[in-house]
Amino acid sequence: MLIALALAGCNDRRDSAPAATPTPRPTGTIVPPPVTSTVPDRITVATNEPFYSARVAGDTIILSGVDMAERRLPITDRDITADRRSWTARDEGGTVVVTATRAACEDDMSGAPRDYRGTLTLAGRTVRGCAFTGTPAPPPGEPAATIPATFTGNWNTDAAACANPAASIEGVRVTPHEILFHESAGRVTRVEPLGTGRIRIRAEYDGEGERWTATQTLTVAGNRLTIDTGGQPFSRVRCPR
Repeated sequence: MLIALALAGCNDRRDSAPAATPTPRPTGTIVPPPVTSTVPDRITVATNEPFYSARVAGDTIILSGVDMAERRLPITDRDITADRRSWTARDEGGTVVVTATRAACEDDMSGAPRDYRGTLTLAGRTVRGCAFTGTPAPPPGEPAATIPATFTGNWNTDAAACANPAASIEGVRVTPHEILFHESAGRVTRVEPLGTGRIRIRAEYDGEGERWTATQTLTVAGNRLTIDTGGQPFSRVRCPR
């Protein structure tokens, strides 16, 4: 009888279901939050001399300057931190790196305040400047009127006059905010884009004991600047720096 009960107990243990193995819960992949920056992804860096402008527009950097034709370079790399953005772009002419940092900046030419500091690296040389979005704030006490870098520089009648500017009274110097002739200076109060390489300006002139206001159209084609004042155009060639 005891043997039979023992065997029955063994059978009961063999027939009992094994304990369930816990199934591990799936763990989702941890995705880090996207990096955000106080610097916008569309911005313009304007450098000090030699006065380059690099505008970040979507997937392109639009580069212009006093001594160069406009270049449109496709962006190949971006770097983002909390207070800084950097864009690298390349074309057949080389590599350009544009960097903007969230920090107060003052334009060296005008003294105008900007919200960002900027640098532009071109042909192995890094030039510093300021950066802004949209239309830049005007200098203190000045209207928002800036002549684009395409038009700025020294212009004269020919290469010989460029080489010896002191001997010529026909030269013209164009800065972002002024047009300077031999005996008169015009402070620009309005700039109106008319198309590629063409603007209309209004300037307050002072010279030879007189003051007057002039509306002028400036056109750049290649290395030649044409200034038209009331239907009386004249041209000058760009002088090397």
